Amino acid sequence: PAKTKKKRLRKKKPKKGGTSCEGDDDSEGDRTRLETLRRRTMALMRKTAQYASETGVSFVNKATGLGGQVQIHKADIVDPDRFKSFLSTLEREKVAAVRSKYENSVKCLSYDHRGDFKQSDHKPVLALLEVAVDKSLPAGIKFTSDNFLWKKGDSLTTTYDVAKNVEVGAWDWVCLCESDWTDANKHYIAYEYVALGKGKVKFPSMSHPGKAKTLQVVYVSSKMTAPVAVANVTCQI
Repeated sequence: PAKTKKKRLRKKKPKKGGTSCEGDDDSEGDRTRLETLRRRTMALMRKTAQYASETGVSFVNKATGLGGQVQIHKADIVDPDRFKSFLSTLEREKVAAVRSKYENSVKCLSYDHRGDFKQSDHKPVLALLEVAVDKSLPAGIKFTSDNFLWKKGDSLTTTYDVAKNVEVGAWDWVCLCESDWTDANKHYIAYEYVALGKGKVKFPSMSHPGKAKTLQVVYVSSKMTAPVAVANVTCQI
């Protein structure tokens, strides 16, 4: 009988660079994300049928926040290597722009980490910063008085002004705090939500401390999640 030919099993050649590992998966994911971004950029530029600076400027400013005229060319987007280099250049320019604007305004006085915290692979860090504030800039929201008078038995009406370019949030609130408060979210005595377009907040007489002391009224922005205006309240009996 004729001998049957045995099929030889060919061993698959390993890819260059050795066996695959998690690092390869990560690099492959980075390449995929970069390619997706490159294709989206091409689609954006094709919509206006322009491959010159106008389309590039609108895309670059929206994506990175860089100011000025940033010009890109079709070749920077079509070629994946040039596109990667182009993004790296933009990132360096963005970092340089931020650094030149803020490096003289913020100074780190101390920096430490909590090595005893074991619930996460990222150890919490603590920093003490010194921040320079340009007081020549007008305040977006400001109380109309630096000191409000509040007699026992009366309600307290606090008024504030809002600049034209500032939008008041629907969940902004005004609170009363002790004069040594540090966190309005934790140390408030009483609070009221602002009424849009009114420019004033009223506290009932029952919120009066009942003795002569000085409190502070604090306007807290819901969008910034931070206090943006402070004034004193002199409580009288």
